[in-house]
Amino acid sequence: MCTLCEKQEESLQHLFFEYPNALYIWSWVRQIFLNYHFSNVDDLLSFIKSGGSPLVNLIKLVVITFSIWMIWRMRNYARFQVKIVFSRAIYTIKDFNCLVGNLFRSFVRNDMFDFNVLMFFNIILIVTKFFYHFPVR
Repeated sequence: MCTLCEKQEESLQHLFFEYPNALYIWSWVRQIFLNYHFSNVDDLLSFIKSGGSPLVNLIKLVVITFSIWMIWRMRNYARFQVKIVFSRAIYTIKDFNCLVGNLFRSFVRNDMFDFNVLMFFNIILIVTKFFYHFPVR
């Protein structure tokens, strides 16, 4: 029996993709990464492999890894009678991504998706080269 909801059989699919609080975390991730849908492990893997700059790919990997870890951690806390606030789980994931993004400087593509992801996680961009293209008349 599921430790968290006590309604369904506990399985990896239920814990990570069907339990309401896991769905809450995945919906938060979807908001950041343009509504990408996560319903199983294959969806997570294809999301990690999808395109992006090296820094955004690192952030995607960290977000998925930390989300899985946080869901598992909440399950273990519930099993041992300790309550954890799910909004705190989101802050923990976000804070760790800010740290990782600011520690690992990498190439960023010149597009709004990369910019929005980096700004969401408060990652500071250091511009080393700037190219200006004059408008064509």
